[in-house]
Amino acid sequence: MSPPSMTMAGPYRPPTVAHYRQQQYSSFDYNKDGKVNFQDVKAVAKNALDRNNDGKIDIDDLHTLADLVLPTPPKDGKPTKRACVRCGKELKKKSKYQTGVCVDCYRNPTDAERCIAHTSSGDRCKRRISDKSEKGYCGIHMRKFEGNSQ
Repeated sequence: MSPPSMTMAGPYRPPTVAHYRQQQYSSFDYNKDGKVNFQDVKAVAKNALDRNNDGKIDIDDLHTLADLVLPTPPKDGKPTKRACVRCGKELKKKSKYQTGVCVDCYRNPTDAERCIAHTSSGDRCKRRISDKSEKGYCGIHMRKFEGNSQ
């Protein structure tokens, strides 16, 4: 038997799988240096807070961040009034069922918002489509034509 081949560095050892495995970094190691430290916190803060990309975190960056997060206050100090989406009239405290329309527009729906049933006189029903209806009927005709017991 011959002795194993020897080189100047010692006997030959084939490479292992562990040698080729890539380094696994923690999700908190932002700069991928193998350590989780204050440099990682600074890098995250710089990327998150530097809004104008000038390399520095200053008062302008903080104002921009505050404008994104905080709601814009009304100009005259009063809360903003909501308006009807159909007629533009200012909504009172009692708008109908959070529909975004005023009471007058709610009571007088457009043809697209009206019930599809016909009354005994042959005219189309003037009531609004129920939000529970699947076919487009008002609360009265929904019971008759859809068979729901509501």
